[in-house]
Amino acid sequence: MKKTIFLFLTVLLLVSTLTADIYIKTRVNVDPINAFGQNIPAKEFFSEQWIGTDLTAIASQGLNYLFDLKKNKVYLISQATKSYLEITPPIDYAQLLPPEFSQMAQVWQQMTIKVTPKNETKVINNIPCQAYQLEMTVMMYPVEMTIWASEKLPYDLTDYLQRVQPEIMKMELKASGETAGEIAKIKGLWVAYEMKTQTMGTEIKSRAEVVEISKKPAPPDVYSIPAGYQKKDQLSREDILGSGN
Repeated sequence: MKKTIFLFLTVLLLVSTLTADIYIKTRVNVDPINAFGQNIPAKEFFSEQWIGTDLTAIASQGLNYLFDLKKNKVYLISQATKSYLEITPPIDYAQLLPPEFSQMAQVWQQMTIKVTPKNETKVINNIPCQAYQLEMTVMMYPVEMTIWASEKLPYDLTDYLQRVQPEIMKMELKASGETAGEIAKIKGLWVAYEMKTQTMGTEIKSRAEVVEISKKPAPPDVYSIPAGYQKKDQLSREDILGSGN
């Protein structure tokens, strides 16, 4: 009887390990902002990523992402308007904007990005990282980032790093074309970053750090579009303003 129970527990443990997905939790902090007579308090939020064999789900503030590598599709899911876009990579953020944001689209297409590897290393949450400097200019306003990335990870994230993360970063930084090629110089998982932005005399600082990377079974329906969400072809004003971008 004891042998039977032991065998059952062993098989159960093996099955749970085989069906476990990779989970990444990232903490994001934005410093308080004092501009134009308004005081915006500091903000902290978390983003979560579930990485399966062919599917990746990313939940954060604003737009969520669902990547289906088998179908080669990316789904941008808007919580603000309960809708989603179905896109075939590569993603070009400017092409997703509605007509009334045509001027903004031109701005993003004219942005510049330069990435420079730095001779600095650091261990963050037991992950050895390499530093990169990213300099970006949007409408003559500078954005500076120090990014800590790593290829020495506790789990195999090859598909994610090659096919998913590049599209995420292009969306988050609104990059396309040559600027997207610069982002590709950053090797490995983005484990942490510090960002400083200058906008109309106001400095905005933020930082992010991976606080957990583990293996566990994904929640039900994490890799699906929420019921009742409507499909559309472009982002709307509500999607953009609601996403905090």
